[in-house]
Amino acid sequence: MTLGDGETQAQHLAALGIAPTEAEALQAAGRAWSDFPVARRIDPNMGPTVVSGGRPGETYVRGGVRARREGFETIGPGLLRATRRAAEPKGRVGHLLSRMRRTVVGDALATWQAAHERLTKVKALAVLSSDALSSVAYATEQIMFVLVAAGAAAYGWSLPIMGAILALLAVVVISYRQTIRAYPRGGGSYIVASDNLGPLAGLVAGCALMTSYTLTVAVSVASGVDAVVSAAPEVAGFRVQLCVFFIVVLMLGNLRGIRESGSIFAAPTYLFILGIAAMVVTILVKLATGGLHSAQPQIGHATQTLSIFLILRAFASGATALTGVEAISDGVPAFQPPEWRNARRTLEWMGMILGAMFLGITVCTYVLGLVPQDPAAPHYQTVISQLAHAGFGNGAGYLYIAVTTTAILVLAGNTAFSDFPRLLFFMARDDYAPHQFGRLGDRLAYSNGIVVLGLLACVLVVVFHGDVSRLIPLYAVGVFTAFTMSQAGMVSRWLRLREPGWRHGLPINILGTATTALVFLITGAARFTQGAWIIVVLVPLLVLACRSVHRHYTEMRSMVATETPLQPEKVRTVCIVPITDLNPLALQSLAMARSFSDSVVAVHVSDDETDIERLQAKWRLWGDRVPLEIINSPYRSLLPPLLRYIDAMQRSLADTTVVVVLPEMVATRWWHHLLHNQTAFRLKAALLYRPGIIVVSVPYHLRRSPRVRRTARLGADLDL
Repeated sequence: MTLGDGETQAQHLAALGIAPTEAEALQAAGRAWSDFPVARRIDPNMGPTVVSGGRPGETYVRGGVRARREGFETIGPGLLRATRRAAEPKGRVGHLLSRMRRTVVGDALATWQAAHERLTKVKALAVLSSDALSSVAYATEQIMFVLVAAGAAAYGWSLPIMGAILALLAVVVISYRQTIRAYPRGGGSYIVASDNLGPLAGLVAGCALMTSYTLTVAVSVASGVDAVVSAAPEVAGFRVQLCVFFIVVLMLGNLRGIRESGSIFAAPTYLFILGIAAMVVTILVKLATGGLHSAQPQIGHATQTLSIFLILRAFASGATALTGVEAISDGVPAFQPPEWRNARRTLEWMGMILGAMFLGITVCTYVLGLVPQDPAAPHYQTVISQLAHAGFGNGAGYLYIAVTTTAILVLAGNTAFSDFPRLLFFMARDDYAPHQFGRLGDRLAYSNGIVVLGLLACVLVVVFHGDVSRLIPLYAVGVFTAFTMSQAGMVSRWLRLREPGWRHGLPINILGTATTALVFLITGAARFTQGAWIIVVLVPLLVLACRSVHRHYTEMRSMVATETPLQPEKVRTVCIVPITDLNPLALQSLAMARSFSDSVVAVHVSDDETDIERLQAKWRLWGDRVPLEIINSPYRSLLPPLLRYIDAMQRSLADTTVVVVLPEMVATRWWHHLLHNQTAFRLKAALLYRPGIIVVSVPYHLRRSPRVRRTARLGADLDL
């Protein structure tokens, strides 16, 4: 144990996560072993060895020759480092699968390379802001969808609604700037709410974010496919298939690691920003020079009346422009140092670019009098597609907008693929999600979370047929739930800690809490019957599931009880060896059992008298080296009588540990397993749930070798 300067042993153990009670228990266990000889260290030439030279008396040290050959590097006594070779599977099938994985995902990265996987501000803007920036492609259209139902009289409300959304964006961005400063190692809604409002609030925020990230992938990809359909209507019948294809492409790209996915997906984000800027400027120039003229919207008969509720619904639909704003605060650890400063700067740029694009698109749409079209129409055109037609006609400019819009909408899901796995990592670290989500994959990405997100998004687009208008109502509820929890958590933090600047920060977060809570209520009420109720019901169910996971891990730690003695001298064993015949497989298992214990019994279950007599004869020829118990089972049941015999032995030997030594044949082909009864496997599965019984498998691998060599080897083993 190496202590730092001025560091006590207790402080060092606490830094390693070892509680004082655990340290005392380990020391007590060590003292209990003091009367037992220390185990002899086995070093199969893994360390440095002294090798004789070519001349008399010449020697030199050859370090870790076998270690390198086996795929290890010797670091010190009892400490090896596994190389990439050690992680490679053996066998032709495993090697082939490994090569395929490397081709798709890339070579595995060492843990120390994580520092090189950090994002620059340029790449981070593309990776973590693509969701927010892409939302301008459909936010204006969603506002118009609601307003045109009330006729031309409601069309003018698009500009006031736009202003309210821009004000809300400013409040949220400023609030999250403070969150990033307060949580420089990552301050997503889950962490902020858990830290300041308690675990339940954190779970609500985390589960709401889980639904939000899943819907982000589904909505963005479905919107991208809408752009494809606008440019190529003949592919409208393949909408769902295209959605699934794009989701799989995103998933595979993110499995290659966050830095590489940033390199792959950065260009479309910036090309989209340039394209929207050029389109808006072109339209404004044409309007100023007379190339285009403002027009009244061509709206049919109104189907709804203009009301406050309808305006609030339109506001709730347009508020989807804010989705993804939280991603940067959640992804602070992914930035290059200084992380929090780079994250704040990226958040500021994202807010300004998002606001400018949303403003330009909404104003141009209003001035030109454009209205959204029915997605089921034969020649469906999105609002962005109509604007591109107005600005560039049918030439290269229109094609550029169509391609970049499709790309950014599809790649917007990249933000979710970056943050969803990280959220599950935080929850797994706190025991609220399965611990599998806390493991890094080959490319230093949380691969399990990435795969789960891809599968969930595929299910969504299949169930909702890739229809954005059906997915949007589910979208904003989870987003603004997380926003509200995060802002409320910051309010609690300011009031509790009174950190420097709290008098200026507190009003901003109070305003953020109030506005995001209001939007949450508006969105939930306005969209409840259209699908928002699904999220309202799903989030509490997810919270209950997470609490059940946490309860299991808590109980597991408190209920772990040893079933065998902790001191070697107190361990007394009796070995039971189930056999079907006295053959080499049984003999090696009996030899192994005899090396474990002086008390060994072989057990044979059969319903055939001839079979029993044959085994007894073989046993006498062998010399009755081990007691044999034969269970005659006239009802032809093999496994239940054997289990009852083992249970009876365990009850009668209260102070003895029962060890079942199972001979197990391992076939050379996968289909060979179908030709055998798998009795050993079924017995292991049954004994797994019997406390206090130890199961040892003794495999017998079938090998292709000449019969003469097999017979000779058997004869040598038996000293024949």
